Amino acid sequence: MLLCGADVLQSFAVPNLWAESDIKEIVRSYGMVVITRNDCDPLKFIHESDVLYRHRKNIHIVREYMKNEISATHMRRALRRGKSVKYFIPDAAIEYIRSNNLYGCQDK
Repeated sequence: MLLCGADVLQSFAVPNLWAESDIKEIVRSYGMVVITRNDCDPLKFIHESDVLYRHRKNIHIVREYMKNEISATHMRRALRRGKSVKYFIPDAAIEYIRSNNLYGCQDK
């Protein structure tokens, strides 16, 4: 299963970002667990996409009990800009990201 935020699900509609065959493979063969976000309506997006609608039984929507706008996208952006992500990401993961220069990470 692919665990992702609803923003990733909506990115399937961005031209040239995902191949339709890849989307179909992910949803059909592996399935998805999609965490809701304030600004995204995953059910509407699933309804509007033929591929997602066809495999909708493999897409599980998880509604956040407590709203949390922290996302992997925000973490990668903070790392690229040299901002601290302490308390959001384990120290060992931060060290690995920095030592392998992932996400264009700037050392602080």
